[in-house]
Amino acid sequence: MNVVVDLSLRLAGRKPDLGADLLIAAAAIGLATAGRLVVDIFAPGVAPFAFVFPFIILASLVAGARAGMITATACLILIWYFVIPPARSFEISATQAIGLFVAAFSLFLAVAVISAFRSTALRLREEERRHVEFLSLALREVDHRTRNNFQIAASLLISRAMSHADPDVQDELRAAAGRLQSLASVYSNLALSSADLTTVLLHDHLRDVCDRIREAMLPPGITLSLDAEPMQVAAKTAVAIALIVNEAITNATKHAFPGGLGDIALWVRREGDGLVVTIEDNGVGRADAPSEKGHGSWASLMQLLARSLHATLEISAGSTIDQGTRCELRVPAQPD
Repeated sequence: MNVVVDLSLRLAGRKPDLGADLLIAAAAIGLATAGRLVVDIFAPGVAPFAFVFPFIILASLVAGARAGMITATACLILIWYFVIPPARSFEISATQAIGLFVAAFSLFLAVAVISAFRSTALRLREEERRHVEFLSLALREVDHRTRNNFQIAASLLISRAMSHADPDVQDELRAAAGRLQSLASVYSNLALSSADLTTVLLHDHLRDVCDRIREAMLPPGITLSLDAEPMQVAAKTAVAIALIVNEAITNATKHAFPGGLGDIALWVRREGDGLVVTIEDNGVGRADAPSEKGHGSWASLMQLLARSLHATLEISAGSTIDQGTRCELRVPAQPD
């Protein structure tokens, strides 16, 4: 039944077409006739209207009242002529005429009821479509305004950093601006990658984060590469991962390369139902960094974000090279 109703909804936008109605009615009449012929092989004349009701329902649901009326009228005439005794004659007794009249009344009443149901279903579907369009437009507008507000706040922080004399304060203000920009960028990816506006294409989102870091704070001598498998995650998961990535790369940029030369690599891969995010640099390592100031708050913030995902975060010496720092975030499958 749902398949038939869905078909009628897909046909709802067409203009009234007598040819299409006749075609659907002819198909319904043919099916009813075929069923009647099969029954007549084993029990001629039994239940003459048995195959009429299902197919007038089908015609009415698919094409509307006109197709249903055509089907019902044609089937009644065929039953009168071929099935009601005497067969192949329009002769009819008073009792049979009453029965034919009652059947006709029932069939036309069924057509009217089914057509009313169809019209109501189409109207409700159209109202639902308009409501969804309105909500989608409103949500996009809210996302746009929120994204703009984040960008304005980040710009104010960057402007303040440029005017402040203390380098440490400048670094903290720029880091705060970077976090806001990471939050802002998720809104663009949310609208572009998700039909239900609840998920984000993580690889695209992290690519945006890396591009922003390259443009805003990466010195010319430091390279940043990304190797991420395509995957879709919940928006809140993408936000937390992006902030962790932002913190790790920002810290590496500030502390890992006192000579201004080096490489930072970011990998994202699936692991069962979860995922693994790895950020690694070939810098001097945490123990040999020129200043440990800020490392504690950096690690604490990342661990806090990891706990929000029920994830584990391990910060260690680089494993693929003989030096540097490796941050490995293991995110389990997130509940819906």
